[in-house]
Formats: sequence, structure tokens, C-alpha cells
Amino acid sequence: MRDVKALYERLRATPWPALAGSIEDFPLYESLLAGCADQVVKGYPLDISKVPTPDHKTVAQVATLRKKGDKSQEEEAFLDYFDLLEEIRLALAGGTRRY
Repeated sequence: MRDVKALYERLRATPWPALAGSIEDFPLYESLLAGCADQVVKGYPLDISKVPTPDHKTVAQVATLRKKGDKSQEEEAFLDYFDLLEEIRLALAGGTRRY
């Protein structure tokens, strides 16, 4: 299992990308996932069925950005942030990367 604590510390040190606020329910997903990581880091048990997954509009936006050839710095920052969240989600749920 990946080190949730190290990933969570990385998340806390990473600036929230400006683009994230304009993508539907992404802020809620990010907040719920960070809350799960915080719970684990503090030593509390976590029901892995409670680990959130990104909403469909976020997944669609990520797919669109990944296909885009010339990404802006904001788009790159958002994709990097999303990828970090995906690493955390996988570490918490033990799943495989899908997005």
C-alpha cells in the first residue's frame, strides 16, 4: 500500500489549482477525499466503501484535458492535482487507476 501520509502531506503542500473551482463537483470530491486521507493519517479506521470517486463531469473534463495538445499552465496544474488525488484514492481504496 502506498504511503497515505506522504501523499496527504504532498496534497496539503500543493496549491489548489484555479481551474478546479470551475469543474462541477470537483471541490466536493477533493474535500471528501482529503477528509478520508486525514482520517487515516490520524489513525482512525476507514471503511473503503466510503472512499469517494470523481463525478462524471470531472472525469469527462480530465479526459478532454488529457487529449488536448497545447495545455495552459492552469490545465497542467489541474491535471497534476487530479493525478495526486487519484494516487491518494488508490492508496485508500486499494483500487486500480481508471482516469
